[in-house]
Amino acid sequence: MTMALIDSKITDAEIAAAGVQSQPNKLTGTAAQNKAVFDALVKNLVKGKLNGLIDALTGAGAAGQIGVDTISGLTVSTVQEALQAIVEAMADITQGSVADGSISTAKLAALAVTTAKLAAGAVTAEKLASGAVTTDKLDAEAVTTAKIAALAVTTALIAAGAVTTEKIADLAVTGAKIANAAVDNTKLAENAVTGVKITDRAVTSAKIALLAVTEALLAPDAVTADKLADGAVTPAKLGSILPANVGVKMGTATPTAATLAEGEIYLKYS
Repeated sequence: MTMALIDSKITDAEIAAAGVQSQPNKLTGTAAQNKAVFDALVKNLVKGKLNGLIDALTGAGAAGQIGVDTISGLTVSTVQEALQAIVEAMADITQGSVADGSISTAKLAALAVTTAKLAAGAVTAEKLASGAVTTDKLDAEAVTTAKIAALAVTTALIAAGAVTTEKIADLAVTGAKIANAAVDNTKLAENAVTGVKITDRAVTSAKIALLAVTEALLAPDAVTADKLADGAVTPAKLGSILPANVGVKMGTATPTAATLAEGEIYLKYS
């Protein structure tokens, strides 16, 4: 704590207490003791007050305690106030004498342009060096849709599995987007392959299950002669086209009376 300069004053009471006058009129001590009586005022009072004053005058707060006479143009009462006022006045004069645009780059100290010195919106696109806006300079979620250029999101920028079902617009997956042979049996819904989806002549014999062609699937007159295997039409297949009492015998030989029983007819095929 800085000592107040006013505290260095020596009062009459202090002199009376520390000086010779405080001692008896007749000194009865040793020579050394009697000498000490005469040194007491300087040693015990003046020394402390003087050293304290010197320390205070050389301290940081001394100028704030030293008064000044009237200074034209300044309203101050201490040296500290006067110095501060002079510095401010000089700064005003210096700044006022600096021509617009005269503070060049060389006049600015390194790192002198702080954030507080930048006006809002002062850092425009042309002020940014190429590649200056790195990932760590971007705020979280700062890159919005409006900030992404058209066609900027290439295949390399899409993470694996990023395009989920909800990201695909309805009807967006066209035929051209489906790889050949990509639609296998697991991708077809139940009853998805309707008649209009099957190309004409596409259902080959290999695609028809055994015994799948029932009577209901045969068109009228569909079974022509060329569709019947040799010997396929047995008497049992002739049904009611023959009288009940007429038998049928089939073969490739020319019939004779001996080969026919009574009531039989012979059907020869080549």
